[in-house]
Amino acid sequence: MSTLTPPSAPKSDAVTTVPVTLRRPVRVLLRLHRRSLWSVGAFLAVVVAALVAAVLRADYLVAEFAKSGCTTIDTEPSCFQPARSYLDSMLEASRISDWASLVPVALPAVVGAFVAGPLIAREWENGSFRLSWTQSVSPVQWLTARLAVSAALGVSGALALSAVFGWARPRIGVEYPAEWHEPFTFLASGTVPAAGVLLAVAVGALIGLRLRRTVPALAVSLFVSGLVATALVRMRDSLWPTTRDTFAPGGDYVWPDRAAVVEWGYMTSGGDRLPSTVCADPAVDFPVCMSEHGVATGYLDHHPASHFWPLQLVETGILLALAALAVFAAFRVLRRLHG
Repeated sequence: MSTLTPPSAPKSDAVTTVPVTLRRPVRVLLRLHRRSLWSVGAFLAVVVAALVAAVLRADYLVAEFAKSGCTTIDTEPSCFQPARSYLDSMLEASRISDWASLVPVALPAVVGAFVAGPLIAREWENGSFRLSWTQSVSPVQWLTARLAVSAALGVSGALALSAVFGWARPRIGVEYPAEWHEPFTFLASGTVPAAGVLLAVAVGALIGLRLRRTVPALAVSLFVSGLVATALVRMRDSLWPTTRDTFAPGGDYVWPDRAAVVEWGYMTSGGDRLPSTVCADPAVDFPVCMSEHGVATGYLDHHPASHFWPLQLVETGILLALAALAVFAAFRVLRRLHG
């Protein structure tokens, strides 16, 4: 007699895997650093509120001064005090814009230092990264989550600040306008702040992985951010071709309004350049001095206001290219550390 046994179900060699997304590491990251994020968010909200309040204050002052029927160049004695009070109040309002412009300028350095120190280097210093890697989170996902969260929050803050600053600056600076080419004004406007944050995040991650010590990583990240910003300020004039105006020496040439002057001086008939101070001595007869040096014309190399966006976009491109290189280097370092 034989025993009939039902055939057993064939075993599948294939193992069903559940794809791991970045949702869990991102959620853990936000929860872990929620106090710092809330603090920074509250500070940025205060800056935006201060700018809005300054705009409302400036609009009120302009409207009230218009009711007086006076102007800032009025020669009527009865207008002296109202004009002075108005200009003093507008100066106080414009200072709020000046101080607020420091925030988007400093934001990339702060974000980069946070990524390099508390976000990455500290986890290597105390060994907590190993816990993440044993919770179905690969090293690549671990780093990607930190880059993505930092970049998303930092870029959002930078874009919001630069947009509010661009809206508020001309309204607050009616009487004391900030020139577009001033370093702090340029760095706080347009797309440069957001690109600067992306570079700071990438460089911060690279430094944090290389040093793996919180305080040194934080300090080096701040230094690198300052170095990059200083280098770009120094080379900004050469990022886009300048416009050259020529004029007769001693004539009635008027420099273009709101232009960023790069260089000016004189040119001889042979094409040689002479500095603007060549005949600046008051004891020297200017026409005779010009003739003795063979000056044919004066020249002014400058960036007109229309060069704002070309300069912004070129500098943004440089920052993004450097950020891409830093991200690539950071993943290479992580791969070497993880083996």
